[in-house]
Amino acid sequence: MPGRALAAPEKEAGDLDAMIGQMIMVGFAGTEVSDSGVAAARDELGDGTIGGVVLYPENIRSPPQLTALTAFLHNARSAPVPFIAVDQEGGKVQRLSRENGHAYFPSARDVGQNPSFATPESAFKLYASMAKELADSGFNLNFGPVVDLNLNPENPVIGERERSFGADPKTVIALARAFIRAHREAGIVTVAKHFPGHGSSRADSHKGFADISMSWKEVELEPYRVLAKEGMLDAVMIGHLYHPRFSDGSMLPASLSAKAIRALRNKDWINFDGVVFSDDMEMGAVAQSYSIEERVIKAINAGTDVIVFSNVGSHDPDLGAKIHAIIADAVSDGRISRLRIEQAYGKIRLLKRRLAQHELAGKW
Repeated sequence: MPGRALAAPEKEAGDLDAMIGQMIMVGFAGTEVSDSGVAAARDELGDGTIGGVVLYPENIRSPPQLTALTAFLHNARSAPVPFIAVDQEGGKVQRLSRENGHAYFPSARDVGQNPSFATPESAFKLYASMAKELADSGFNLNFGPVVDLNLNPENPVIGERERSFGADPKTVIALARAFIRAHREAGIVTVAKHFPGHGSSRADSHKGFADISMSWKEVELEPYRVLAKEGMLDAVMIGHLYHPRFSDGSMLPASLSAKAIRALRNKDWINFDGVVFSDDMEMGAVAQSYSIEERVIKAINAGTDVIVFSNVGSHDPDLGAKIHAIIADAVSDGRISRLRIEQAYGKIRLLKRRLAQHELAGKW
């Protein structure tokens, strides 16, 4: 990347603060390198308080502005390389859009239904264009593809927003595979979402509790099963979804339940051993019922490796430091084991090493 500084030496693996920092990803306020929110995010990347940032439409005004912003963040010289992330699915969920001077990409539903896009070869070409724009803009992680099956077309967050490739797992798998291959070739990490499956839900987990216990079907695991077996999953996002099969009890969402991540890790089930990301920890499904401390500690103890906070509501420049302190205190008093931190750090470091070496392909 032009103007990118050399990375600082990676801290020793035994440095607890450095390991904790890699587990934190936050959003921030601002669009210019002179904005205080941007400077705060860069400082936290530089000193290892956080390991990544996620950008939202409010951070993006134009291609030149965006490229300058991401270059500034990369130049924090953090090591390992920071994740610079975005949600770029196409359709109604694309942060780089026509409104801020970027290309338009069709929704997953339109890709799945349009014969011009629906073949793996055509989908690969389409998503190669998307991935190139992301890479040229300075991103190295995309929160996609959506591998939810469109089992409830009236679902307010998946079906109605056209975010699913379709109801047939074979279609979803083929198009998700093309999405991932295209991004890998551009050097972009992908995060398949939303495990164990948001496609049948009747509620929007952004707004409140999403109970899928009566609508969820076993077939919703098939994309994860097949893509993991093929070595096509870089990372997986756990949804704020409740189902007793994926819950530790008391109506606890999958995102805060070890049972869900054990299902993902199980060698006889999904057999995925890579990085697990949380969905935004500020979404209503968890924020309404659990304090920030409860969310962070429960998610990490459940097995989540990277905790994501959008920071869109509060725009708190110190949010990364606050989350870091919560985790460090919990390790200090035994509420989180150091081993759990070391396990997460090992997976994140391996993924970032693959990213830096442009070798994302391969099973975990």
